Amino acid sequence: MSLATPGARLDPAITTAAQTPRKENTDTTVRVNRLEVVVRYALYIVITVFLFTPFVMTVLSSFKSSAEVIAFPPTFFPSVWHPENYLHIFTQSGQNFPRLIFNSFFVTIAVVILNLFFDALVGYAFARLEFPFKNVLFAVMIGTMVIPGFVFFVPRYILLLNVHLVNTYGALLVLYFLQPAYILLMTQFFESIPKDLEEAAIVDGMGWFGIFWKIILPLARPALLATGILTFAGMWNNFLDWLVYMQSTSMFNLQLGLVTFRGQYQNQWDLIMAGSVIAILPIMIVYIAGQRYFVRGIATAGLK
Repeated sequence: MSLATPGARLDPAITTAAQTPRKENTDTTVRVNRLEVVVRYALYIVITVFLFTPFVMTVLSSFKSSAEVIAFPPTFFPSVWHPENYLHIFTQSGQNFPRLIFNSFFVTIAVVILNLFFDALVGYAFARLEFPFKNVLFAVMIGTMVIPGFVFFVPRYILLLNVHLVNTYGALLVLYFLQPAYILLMTQFFESIPKDLEEAAIVDGMGWFGIFWKIILPLARPALLATGILTFAGMWNNFLDWLVYMQSTSMFNLQLGLVTFRGQYQNQWDLIMAGSVIAILPIMIVYIAGQRYFVRGIATAGLK
């Protein structure tokens, strides 16, 4: 048997045979990857249609008559379009609908502003400052998150009644200006910020609040936006607290006002659907505008 010399040329058939399995493996991997992408996007489409269909049906039903909304079999598009349903909400609903919208926006925005400041302030204290019983207080705060909210309704109502806050905006502002879940989110985010920035500021003579206000808060923009979006959604959709603590219809929010369209013998389904669309729009606008920062804030809150 003779050995091939270093300069000898390889047989093309042998070279092709040696490369064939690698090419087949590559083709198989490509086919699997393509199948995975197709299945993934098919699931995305199915989930999107499943979640988006109720909203589309609500919008279309807001242009139907009350009888057509509950007709069986149901119709997808209105047989006759009724855009005047949105006008009737403000003129013929029997409610001061602009006042309901004002109540919802005023309390929701006020609660968001209060939470952005106080949740961040308390979260920064837990993340950076040292004070007596810090760990105990943090554990107690986390423990309150597992207690059902229904347990607090009676004692909260008695306290608010004694300080004459029932049926006022102050009732909800006092109850929700500080929330443990968002304090925890802010604490986790602040712990991910390097301490070098604060140490440099301390050397320059800046106090803790100055560091918090001028250095830390601008860096915490993703977490603040996530907190703001979650607070806005939770307060805007709040129904039970408004029902318990607000006694006059002029103090109702938009969600509670929609209940007034339900009668003992007949429901105004066309106005309920139109009002529901109006109630959904602010949540959609806020989330679409801040979804990028919302995802970034939630993703980075747990990093150390």
